[in-house]
Amino acid sequence: MFTSALVIFKPSWSCIEVAKKLTDHLRRRGIEVESAWVDDLYRIEGKEFSLIALVGGDGTFLRFSRLAGKILGPIFPVPCGRRTAFYEEINPEELGSFVDRLFSGDFFIEYLPRARVVIENREYNALNEVMVVNVDQGRVGSFKLTIKTPSVSTELEVESDGVIVGPSPGSSAYNLSARGPLMDFSYLGLFVNFLNPLQLNLTPIVLPFTSKVVVEPEVVSSVYVDGEKVSSVYNTPVEATGSWEWLRVVRFRAPRGWILDVLAKRALN
Repeated sequence: MFTSALVIFKPSWSCIEVAKKLTDHLRRRGIEVESAWVDDLYRIEGKEFSLIALVGGDGTFLRFSRLAGKILGPIFPVPCGRRTAFYEEINPEELGSFVDRLFSGDFFIEYLPRARVVIENREYNALNEVMVVNVDQGRVGSFKLTIKTPSVSTELEVESDGVIVGPSPGSSAYNLSARGPLMDFSYLGLFVNFLNPLQLNLTPIVLPFTSKVVVEPEVVSSVYVDGEKVSSVYNTPVEATGSWEWLRVVRFRAPRGWILDVLAKRALN
């Protein structure tokens, strides 16, 4: 089933130790293993692996998703970080038993849709969101939105601090904090949300996955993809569409009550 593996890890001592243990378990099973820390992915560009292991937290997961294009192998997430919403609980001492289950086929695959982001011929993958936000904080910015769905094409002039667009997995991130809709991972759709809009009747929008959203800021703005700044733009279109390059994630436990989990973790105690 698996002949080669790439182990990507967060550059912290605890995660390096977990990555070493995982590498040992894989090599004992005759797997060719290559490793790289998450900020060094350019070294393995163009290489193919039948398994990709991510050792870290949500930041590691999101950075890999943002930089990786076509995903050839399933992703085996091993938690080692402060926030681990994309991970299942795996005790490092029990790592060997999970590797055994992996090689015996005792798992299922969860598919995570992403958005494709294009800025001046540069492409990015967004698992959470792309955010276009006015750099002049404290002043309202103007944004032109063009939304095209299979049946409707419309334009909006929005006055707000910024605009967020993303696929369903990202609805539980910044979008939820901005009072946007919470969408199940299995729902194929895109959300559009507005940060502090002046228009009081402007609400978040849920669109079909095949839609295209173009945000053109009329003020100097920063563009963030999954929390990392990738560009500064002015009167430059930022295009977001549904991507068919989904992440395939190894899961060992039955699907959780995901929405209830999100609400419980985000509640004020």
